[in-house]
Amino acid sequence: MTQRQKVYEAIDAERDYQDRLGPDRSDGASRSVGDYCVMISAYTQKLLSAWTDNPGNEQALDVMRKIAGIAVHCMEDHGIVQRKELS
Repeated sequence: MTQRQKVYEAIDAERDYQDRLGPDRSDGASRSVGDYCVMISAYTQKLLSAWTDNPGNEQALDVMRKIAGIAVHCMEDHGIVQRKELS
């Protein structure tokens, strides 16, 4: 398995986890792109604290996986803009 496949598996597992969150963590309401931006911003602050306050990268990478899951969820809900090929 390639490193990229492992990364995608981790993000997919994170999305499964996010989908299983109960009503104490998620109201199940639809979110706007802006809502997802706010969540990513909040988790970016957690990422910076995790990296600053802990030795090594493990805690920061844990939060990074969560951010990736939030970004994927946003694209699942609102679509994807494909990268244009360079000419």
